[in-house]
Amino acid sequence: MLKIFALKHSTKLDSLVFQEILSYLDKGEQERILKFYRWQDAERSLLGNLIIRATICDLFQVKNSDFEVFRNEMGKPYINNMPQVFFNISHSGHWIMGAFDSFPVGIDIEQIKPLDLNMGKSILAANDYEEMLKMKAPDRLKHFYKCWTLSESYQKMLGSGVTLPLSSTNNLYDSAFFTNHIIDDYILSICSSHGLFSERIIYTDTEQLLNLIR
Repeated sequence: MLKIFALKHSTKLDSLVFQEILSYLDKGEQERILKFYRWQDAERSLLGNLIIRATICDLFQVKNSDFEVFRNEMGKPYINNMPQVFFNISHSGHWIMGAFDSFPVGIDIEQIKPLDLNMGKSILAANDYEEMLKMKAPDRLKHFYKCWTLSESYQKMLGSGVTLPLSSTNNLYDSAFFTNHIIDDYILSICSSHGLFSERIIYTDTEQLLNLIR
């Protein structure tokens, strides 16, 4: 069954902790993370990698040194010697999310921020935009971000690198299964090729993850 992990990160990591986590990653991933200009971006990417590695170690009872995480030509991570393992990472603001399954999976989280909903007419699918107009003002923004994250999670599940405009996603529900969660002021969407979703999100922290990988 699909498993969802959530890590909340709002303060800068201690430099020793940062270096320890970095040491568990492949050289290419280390170099990619160190190229980030903003420490927030570097740490979100770093902790996303930690979620991947710690969860794989825990679920399959393997050591971190037993596997490598590669990226395909579209930048999607995968494990070469574990073809039955599919995972996806997303982060926004203070939240870093991970989805793991034995089938392709996509996950996307976005913070609900004010925006000009008139943009929805040119961005959303026609039926989604019409549905939004029927809603009360407080619900319109949530609806917009729900549609946005559904589309993103679907594209991430496919992993094709092709970006689909929201206006072309009318038939998403005919080709995949989706579920949504609201966490604080964030909307989370998960897309899978099956409908066996777990309604429970597993909340974790940096120390718990490190204990799984050490």
